[in-house]
Amino acid sequence: MNSTLRSFVGHRISVHSHYLTSKKQQQLALVSALQSPSWTWTWTSSNFSAARSFSAASTGQAPDIRLYQYHICPFCNITKSVLSYAKIDYEKVEVNPLTKQELKPWSGDYKKVPIAVIDEEQVNGSEQIIDALLNTPNVQQYLQSRWNDESSEKDAIMTMQQFQNSENSQKWMRYAVDDLAALLYPNICGTLGDSYDAFSYVKNVDSFTAGQKLSTQMLGSLAMYFAASRVKSKRNITDEKKALEEALDKFEDEGLDSGKLSFCSGTSTPDLGDLAVFGVLYSVNGLQAHTDSIQLRGGPVKEWYD
Repeated sequence: MNSTLRSFVGHRISVHSHYLTSKKQQQLALVSALQSPSWTWTWTSSNFSAARSFSAASTGQAPDIRLYQYHICPFCNITKSVLSYAKIDYEKVEVNPLTKQELKPWSGDYKKVPIAVIDEEQVNGSEQIIDALLNTPNVQQYLQSRWNDESSEKDAIMTMQQFQNSENSQKWMRYAVDDLAALLYPNICGTLGDSYDAFSYVKNVDSFTAGQKLSTQMLGSLAMYFAASRVKSKRNITDEKKALEEALDKFEDEGLDSGKLSFCSGTSTPDLGDLAVFGVLYSVNGLQAHTDSIQLRGGPVKEWYD
């Protein structure tokens, strides 16, 4: 394979965030997290209409974007993979998973991530954010120009319809969202030790104080451990590593045709399905689950990813 997905998608790693919390708030948040399913990341819809035009985007200018996220949220990383693929600059705001102070009071009743503020318009949920971005003239023009440049003689030029809405693109988007993302919980938080490691990203959030980093890692890892246990029970998973391996087997066999295809789009250019699967896997970059599912696995999936 001449081109791998990583060569198509670049990830910005700077984090812009701010926190205001207290020990009492953290304790209350932990109790709430353990009792409420809202702790889990959600691929969600909102009342936002993708046809809405943003002030800058409607004039062909690049939209101004702030993305509120959790670093290891698979749906946030799906969104970021599209942003990066489309070469859209954006500001990341790391949200405290315990207090969600960054979302108060402006986000209303919606307290999940990702949330994007695009030209001062709030857009809730990965699917809605991606729809909004792909419906802006600036992004459409850039992508069409990119696809024209990247097209090969044997492939037809990628179109926005094929990229976003083809049967194949939607199939692997749903696979990433409904199957692959859900399997990350048990694989990164199956033990308290693994869960603690998964929250080590907070050490790199510059705006966190030492105390906030420690408390978020400790309380967050405990809550996520219980969340992972609920996912295993709901999905009847007895061996989380085997379940993840089988899910990747499906992607390798059906999506990549056992290595015969460069991308699950079936062309020399990735589509939204490719970016979604990549985003989910990238969300655990640096953790053992990433090593197991990509590096140690090898073969077509690793070639596609690297």
